[in-house]
Amino acid sequence: MWATDHVLMPAELKEPYGQLLEPLTTLSYIASRCPKLKVGTSVLVLAQRNPVLVAKQAAALDVLSEGRLILGVGAGWAEKEFGFLNADFHRRGRVLDESIRLMKALWKDEVVNFDGEYFHVTDALFFPKPVNRDIPVWIGGNGPSALRRATRVGDGWHPVGVDVGDFAAGARKLGGRKLTLSVRMTTDVRKKRENYVGPNGEKRVAVSGSAEEIRRLVGDYEEAGLEYYCASVNHPLAADVVSDLRKFSAEVMKSYR
Repeated sequence: MWATDHVLMPAELKEPYGQLLEPLTTLSYIASRCPKLKVGTSVLVLAQRNPVLVAKQAAALDVLSEGRLILGVGAGWAEKEFGFLNADFHRRGRVLDESIRLMKALWKDEVVNFDGEYFHVTDALFFPKPVNRDIPVWIGGNGPSALRRATRVGDGWHPVGVDVGDFAAGARKLGGRKLTLSVRMTTDVRKKRENYVGPNGEKRVAVSGSAEEIRRLVGDYEEAGLEYYCASVNHPLAADVVSDLRKFSAEVMKSYR
């Protein structure tokens, strides 16, 4: 089960991210109710959050869920949101890279010493440590910078709505490292959808149509190296989301059981 992240969006960007539950709090609740389910962020805008606090929250969730957390992170794209949170939009890539390295040190080292460009920690103790003294960090983003970041500091690549050809090309570029390859796709089991433009201006692909069409499309990504498929099902009413998830489970997921 995945939860996405935006804290304070400008009014003109209300849809689809203007009304979200905070993801780490939400996933803590879900993990407590579903003791076998993995939980993940898709994705947390880490560059506008304090990485020490995020590392603490993530480690606590990982311990309480007995190691079931995947932490997807991204640089972010909503400049006004960064301004609301007093975060540096123009240096977000560098801040994100350093934040990931700092979190990894906090999770692993007994006594933490970290001297970066933006964050400095000297002779500090951090508790709890994650179950495996690490948490998988998947890098969100479709472009070259996300691929480079996944290679440098990530454990996986997690693009959104990416065309299968671009996904395959990205997977080939990451072939030298053992990274988990995943994707989040708008998924519609009711009707065929056209490709669309995301709120950040990126061209995106939807996976939609009949169960057979969806299985075929997911299979194309699987042939390109996909290991995890994150189905994003969006409707105004929760009952419609539940209905579609049940249909997706019964008609699509059964092929993978």
